[in-house]
Amino acid sequence: MSLHYPVIELPLTIDQFHTLPRNAAYKYEYLDGRAVLSPRPKTFTGVLDLTRGPTPDGFDIRPQPAADIPFLADLFRIANAHTQPYQSLDKLRAQAAAEDAIHQTATGGDGPVIEPACFRAFDHDHPDPVGAILVTLVPPDILVEPFAGVWQEKPPPDAIEKRLGVPHLTWVFVSWWEARRGFGTALLAHAVNALLRMGFTQLATTFALDNGPSLLWHWRNGFRLLPQASAFRERWKSKRTD
Repeated sequence: MSLHYPVIELPLTIDQFHTLPRNAAYKYEYLDGRAVLSPRPKTFTGVLDLTRGPTPDGFDIRPQPAADIPFLADLFRIANAHTQPYQSLDKLRAQAAAEDAIHQTATGGDGPVIEPACFRAFDHDHPDPVGAILVTLVPPDILVEPFAGVWQEKPPPDAIEKRLGVPHLTWVFVSWWEARRGFGTALLAHAVNALLRMGFTQLATTFALDNGPSLLWHWRNGFRLLPQASAFRERWKSKRTD
């Protein structure tokens, strides 16, 4: 998604520049009477230790067929309309960015799709889904090494069956109009129970520093933050000086 973050330039006075609200996804500079915002998206990795529990009542949660994932692009764009980079894009570019993200997941670019752990949420008053969760399989190194969530070589066809990686919460999204009603947590509960039935014990996740609601959602649902790149660098430095 970093390819879709736009560079933003605003003609401002220096005083106006200092009053701009800051977003963690951007670097702010003042050059020749302009505010120049350059994309610097930062992500964190977390993990959830899986335990079986009751699924929330009152939600219509259905399996998400892998073949139908491409049809989620419109919902994905609507759900992310108030987050970067979509918030800074016009509708056509935002739609293209959403389609790119969903296409990457649907075609295995984020790792093999773990179809039994993918679900859609429906509101009883609407025929179309209002939310979805998509889980993929990533290399196990993601739990011990930052930015290791991409397969360097194509995993074997039975990678999911043999549990050769770690499930990754690649996307969970809910329509902006249905947000904060518990759909995301209900989707996660169904995914967790499905993964436990398959023999998995952990669920990794990656979330953006600038997405406050996502950070809070992960925290509320029991994810713990894994050491980041800076921590690994310090550990490496200390070993060199021992």
